[in-house]
Amino acid sequence: MSNQRTAQLVTTCDPATACEILHQTLAELPRRRGSVQLTGHFAVETINRPASNLSRIVRTEVLRHGHGLRLLLARSTALEPVTRALMARIAAEGAHIRASSGPLPNLAFADTELAVVYSTAQGGQPQALLARREAMNALHQYQQELWDHGTDTIQHCHTIRSAELDPAQSQVLRLLGSGMKDDTAARQMNVSVRTYRRHVAAILKYLGVNTRFEAGLKAAEFGLLTERRIPHQDAGVGGGRLMPSFLTGNAC
Repeated sequence: MSNQRTAQLVTTCDPATACEILHQTLAELPRRRGSVQLTGHFAVETINRPASNLSRIVRTEVLRHGHGLRLLLARSTALEPVTRALMARIAAEGAHIRASSGPLPNLAFADTELAVVYSTAQGGQPQALLARREAMNALHQYQQELWDHGTDTIQHCHTIRSAELDPAQSQVLRLLGSGMKDDTAARQMNVSVRTYRRHVAAILKYLGVNTRFEAGLKAAEFGLLTERRIPHQDAGVGGGRLMPSFLTGNAC
């Protein structure tokens, strides 16, 4: 009898059907506070495709009704400039986002109602595993392990936004954003190249990053740069996106 019950709680289907079931489950979440967790492909779609059905339902049925939302994606994807800008936007809506350096499964949880895992069948065809209620326990533990080993992508956001840069640091950030060479920037500031690079090192430490590229991502995310508008790459988002020049290939 228990084997029959387990079989009813765990089923397989094609990914398209699983996605429809996930959408329906998210749309029918109870109005009490719940939790939705999306990993791998599900997290990337929610962040990078604001106009997709999954992203729309997450915003209207999950975040807007006060449910918790966790998004876990690969660190390489999280460092992409477009993804960074979109992550900041959904984080402002209430999502918690982490990045992982290891491989991630394509895994989604809709509170305690449904878990969806994308996998590959023996013949090489993609398939989805659907788990419900008691059958979700092991997957929940696995997801929690992945989450615990992830890194918070917005970890210094509020501290940096509220802190004040001194005038020299603000000028160095603007010069970095212009893509100016170190010797040219140092002459403009009327300081030695060594002093200028010391300011750069201080900014990297202040932002909690190791490279100028990462500093550009952080500075853009926290609104610390003079920015220029470029067209957005996702037709589902109106207007333009602000991006400093040293994130668009003009870095020294």
